[in-house]
Amino acid sequence: MSVTIIGDRKTGKTSMVRALAEHGKYVKVANGQNLVLDLYDPDSKLIAGTDEMQERSLVVDVDMPATGERRIKVSWIDTPGEFWSNPQQRKDFAGAWQALETKVSSSQALILLLPPHQGLVQQVLVNNAPSHLQPTTRLPTTEQWVNRLAWWLEFLERKCRGVKHVLIGIHKADLFCDVLVESNNWRYRPDRGGASPWYEYQDYVLDIYFTVASKEIRKYKSTEIGSRTRFFITTTENQDLLELPWLYLAPYIAYY
Repeated sequence: MSVTIIGDRKTGKTSMVRALAEHGKYVKVANGQNLVLDLYDPDSKLIAGTDEMQERSLVVDVDMPATGERRIKVSWIDTPGEFWSNPQQRKDFAGAWQALETKVSSSQALILLLPPHQGLVQQVLVNNAPSHLQPTTRLPTTEQWVNRLAWWLEFLERKCRGVKHVLIGIHKADLFCDVLVESNNWRYRPDRGGASPWYEYQDYVLDIYFTVASKEIRKYKSTEIGSRTRFFITTTENQDLLELPWLYLAPYIAYY
């Protein structure tokens, strides 16, 4: 099953998989340390940007309540943020952009990572965040963020109708919430049959963290692909929150 991660520049697409490979808890990448060395410098935690579409075959061990640990194969496709962020890039490299669109639209699952917006972050959390989480570019204003999300939702509806599972997450949750509180509330609990009910989690996340775009999301969710979309918050610094999207996908991947 192919899982494609999309998002603008510097949103953390590559670092998401790096963190899974390095610190897997219930979602573990086989030979993860070798993948980590390919992706970044463990000392600085700096990751090189993705200049072109990259596809890797990953073997992932997932702990699922019904069956215990299960080994699944995932085709992970990492995409260059420049293509998503820069319209001129798409014009200048039309062939590469078309190939990327084709690969994305034919994926079985998409994970769209969004940055937090200025109205969501808490400055004290930004100030206390480790250097590799500090924003290197100006975060979008609330209005810019809503407009950008509307673009993404329109793209998904227009180009990705055949994708079976779409997951949208606001990444770098350390900058806008108490991740320990959130992870304690929603973390995966094998002794209780797994994670909290997905619909309950989604309603909570939409109400608290996506509320500025409620109008756009409500319209999108009335579409066919919108009904197959789930919403999350994620961070590389808290494994419980990071693994939730993958734990949601795992049963579908395992039996695909």
